[in-house]
Amino acid sequence: MFIAALTLAGCSDDDGGSKNNPAEQGTLTCKINGEEHNFSYLVSANDPPSEETIHFVTIGGHETNDFTSPGFGFQLVSTEGATATTYTSADSELHGNYYIQNLDSNGNITGTTTYHGNGSDGTSFVLNITGLHDWGVEGTFSGVLQLTGGEEYITVTDGKFSAPYNYRN
Repeated sequence: MFIAALTLAGCSDDDGGSKNNPAEQGTLTCKINGEEHNFSYLVSANDPPSEETIHFVTIGGHETNDFTSPGFGFQLVSTEGATATTYTSADSELHGNYYIQNLDSNGNITGTTTYHGNGSDGTSFVLNITGLHDWGVEGTFSGVLQLTGGEEYITVTDGKFSAPYNYRN
């Protein structure tokens, strides 16, 4: 369910407008174990906040314009209200995920390989929100993610995102 929330994926207005909206198309990029990855397809944040206090920020994107392509996403939950600052999985409810859909020969999803970082078992995730706007949210991220159910770790560096809110018609 969390992965599904990431693909539908946070925030509010602190700049009073949507001028010069860099998230019009959305971007989400990072290096995984030193290799560049671009998850800028289907990038979005959660639905626009319905109240002044922003309780969660959820961002997600994929490598191609296809939900079966590898994806990356993260979620911050804040009871005090999210602001433009730095959060870590050590002191916040913050989770990062890299996921790869396992497909059979017909292209059907047979499972998902997931790496997660939430501050447990040697994992970590850092989210720096640099802007909460009318149109969406932007910032940077990094972390160490562990293969779910395994011992393998990956390192995420140089993460950047600019994600528009998920407006539903």
